Amino acid sequence: MPNVMPQVALHRLIQEGIAIIKQNPDVLDKVFEYYTCEPMDTDYGAAYVKQIKQWFIETKIPVVQAWSLNPQKAPQISIKLATEQEDETKSAIGDFWDAGEEAEIGTAPFIAQLDIAIHASRNSDETLWLYEIICFILFKRKRRAEKLGLQLHTFSATDYNRDNSKLADNIFVRTIRFRAIVQKFWDAEDYIDIDDVEVEVFTQDEECVKIPVKV
Repeated sequence: MPNVMPQVALHRLIQEGIAIIKQNPDVLDKVFEYYTCEPMDTDYGAAYVKQIKQWFIETKIPVVQAWSLNPQKAPQISIKLATEQEDETKSAIGDFWDAGEEAEIGTAPFIAQLDIAIHASRNSDETLWLYEIICFILFKRKRRAEKLGLQLHTFSATDYNRDNSKLADNIFVRTIRFRAIVQKFWDAEDYIDIDDVEVEVFTQDEECVKIPVKV
């Protein structure tokens, strides 16, 4: 069984989610329905939601691990590992499936925290739009996340701000802190006592003789 790589799993989850919405843009009517409710419809309304849909359909939104310093890459979604630590409170007996010498698979749960950074240029509205879309993907695709190995995931977020290192490029950033339990696995072969080891020795007549090792 493979180790779960949280950065790779989260990258796939968001990338697939964006692709699905691009193929089904009417989903955004529900995501941004709040803009059409009274009294929001006075300043926004259906026309504003239509504008968001058009922008999302026409705009390439790459999902990357870490992120590019090239301002032409905005908007983009970047994923960066914040912390990953073994969760001692959830450790199994001996960290094994089937405790004892008969164990076949070693396992340990880890708490992974990742930062999903939303980068957008031009205006802060695009940052907000992408934030709501990513939140929708994270909620809507919980089962897919579980299948990718991201268990019991939750998230929190910060408000958007100007990226101080790129003020000239007018880059806005909003960060989502994503937290999940992931499993790490390793082969746990049966323990072999040194007294049980035998060495095969071949004679000149190619006859095999097994000699037990003594310690």
